[in-house]
Amino acid sequence: MNTAVLQSGFLYSARVRLIRQTEVSECGLACLAMIAGFYGRSIDLATMRRRFTPSLRGAPLSSLIKIADQIGLSPRAVKLPLEQIPNLALPAILHWDMNHYVVAEKVSAGKVLIHDPAGRSEWLQTSEVSGHFTGVALELRPNETFEKKSERETLRWSQLWSRITGLAGAFVQVLVLSLVLQVYVLALPYYLQIGIDTALPALDHDLLSVLALGFGLFTVFNAAASFLRSFVILAAGSALGFGIAANIARKLFRLPLEWFQKREVGDILSRFQSVTPIQKLLSEGIAATLVDGVLALTTLVIMFFYSAKLALVAITAFFLYFVVRLVSFSLERRAQEGSIIAHGKEQTALIETIRGIQTFRLYNRESMRHSMWQTLLTDAVNANIRVARVGIWQSTANALIFGLENIVTIWLAIGFVMDGGFSVGMVFAYLAYKGQFLEKTGNLVDQATAFFMLRLHLERLSDIALEPDDRSFGSTENSMTKLKGSIELKNLSYRYSPTDPLVFSDVGLRIGVGEHIAITGPSGSGKTTLLKLMIGLLEPMSGDVLIDGMSLDQFGHKSFHNQIAAVLQDDNLFAGSIADNIALFDEQPDRDAIIAAARAAAIHDEIMATPMQYETLVGDMGSSLSGGQKQRVLLARALYRKPKMLFLDEGTSHMDVANEARVNASVKTLGITRIVVAHRLETVASADRVLYLDQNGLVSVETEHVFSDGGER
Repeated sequence: MNTAVLQSGFLYSARVRLIRQTEVSECGLACLAMIAGFYGRSIDLATMRRRFTPSLRGAPLSSLIKIADQIGLSPRAVKLPLEQIPNLALPAILHWDMNHYVVAEKVSAGKVLIHDPAGRSEWLQTSEVSGHFTGVALELRPNETFEKKSERETLRWSQLWSRITGLAGAFVQVLVLSLVLQVYVLALPYYLQIGIDTALPALDHDLLSVLALGFGLFTVFNAAASFLRSFVILAAGSALGFGIAANIARKLFRLPLEWFQKREVGDILSRFQSVTPIQKLLSEGIAATLVDGVLALTTLVIMFFYSAKLALVAITAFFLYFVVRLVSFSLERRAQEGSIIAHGKEQTALIETIRGIQTFRLYNRESMRHSMWQTLLTDAVNANIRVARVGIWQSTANALIFGLENIVTIWLAIGFVMDGGFSVGMVFAYLAYKGQFLEKTGNLVDQATAFFMLRLHLERLSDIALEPDDRSFGSTENSMTKLKGSIELKNLSYRYSPTDPLVFSDVGLRIGVGEHIAITGPSGSGKTTLLKLMIGLLEPMSGDVLIDGMSLDQFGHKSFHNQIAAVLQDDNLFAGSIADNIALFDEQPDRDAIIAAARAAAIHDEIMATPMQYETLVGDMGSSLSGGQKQRVLLARALYRKPKMLFLDEGTSHMDVANEARVNASVKTLGITRIVVAHRLETVASADRVLYLDQNGLVSVETEHVFSDGGER
């Protein structure tokens, strides 16, 4: 579908369909998808992402060249000055702001049409482009392997309300009650006609009273139907909204960790909130649309019964209004999408600022951060203004079209009365029916627009609903298999994305039951990544992790996770009491086990010294505790599980020497397998075996060699 872009008050057709990036580093993929679509290969970003996993570190031009070749586009990288952009084979990808990519589609009158996957499509003056363009561009043309086809995967409606019961019955009830209400709407103008044409000229008070009584009872019946319909819609809408939200949340909580790491929290929240307009339209809009359609057709027949000429005037007005909404739909959709994304970015900045207020306070950066957030808020407000502008154009066209239609209708109708073809009561009745017709057909157009606008929300929810689950939910589960505690790594290799260099390759390691292993090495060598691969939180590029001689997939991720525990660098405490956090909000916490775990983590005495002891609230993300206390509570949480294997990633780095020694001695008595990533001498020295990881691989070393010069080797 062509998009429309505003240039100096005029609409210019754009053949490139803007695709907005979802992950923070996938602007290059979005640009390639846009140009592929321009040449006839419609491919969505989710499909691109699954085939060519982006790296959080961004994609160099060389990566885009490789990906372009794989989707049938011949790339040509060029370096050129700004004034040579018109000579590019457009559309082309421009390197933007040193860390971003955009698509330039056309150049006209000193302006360039830019499609920004992180923003919107707009015409920029050459001087504006100069402030962003780095001088590097990528031309793309279809080669002999290019295929015109659609590779778009969309979310089906049925996937949203699976496992929700009772919706069909509620929908039928709403439909029947809505039809009852419309009977009243159809009958009311006829009451007006009879009163004016029959009762008024004859001064027949009895007839007028009977009419009033009959329609009064009809009104009471109508009010009761409206009351029941509102409650049915409330119940059905609540059930539908809860069901859809529960289904999406269930899917969200099952996604791989990498999915969350590559997205901003505000964007995730805004996607999840797309449930609300879908729920509202499905619970109220569909029944209303069907009823409005029936009523519009019925009133149209009645209008033709009164006068075909007057009915054609109303139909012409409706057709013009329909054309206005059709022409403006593309602009409306783009404006709505831009507004959602802008608000997501603003919310992300606000959440990050609140979370990091201590850092901004320390470095006196509150004003800077406020200014940055205010800029994003301005973008969000401007996005709302663009939505409102489209609405203003639509409402103005609506007022003009139907205002002129009303004038023409009254002129013709009164002329009919003068000619003797119409009575005064018929004029009033026709105007009432005409008003109902235009109102209902207008509602039909609005509901149809809203329905097609839901594709925007479905596309946003698709990023959650269509992503594959974390592999731990698909592996074979052997719940009866008991973990002994040995682990082996066979030729393990890992890279963050297909375009990134290897973090490490062909790592081999065997750890026996009850063995205490310390892994050390320079920062950035991949120690934390290696630990997460052992735990099963990340998936290796190649190689395997064996648990008690079985592959992790065969042993079962869930089974394995139920029998191990870990304290990782980015672990958090949650709002609640210390006991809640140690038991991780267990539905039936074992108080004795909580205290025993706290004793083993050397935190019991400090907890008992507080006024509320184990019911002491930890604050948001553990803000009421010191770094060492927080780390020991996290360790207590791990020990509460009575694990067969314990993984620690700098799990004692914030503790003082005395507490660290107490913790090491306490954990040693458990006799379980322990794998520790550490830099501190005290932690490394307590291990049975020390392994050193660097660019050369994983090797076994002596402790004194690691710290021979007073620090790491």
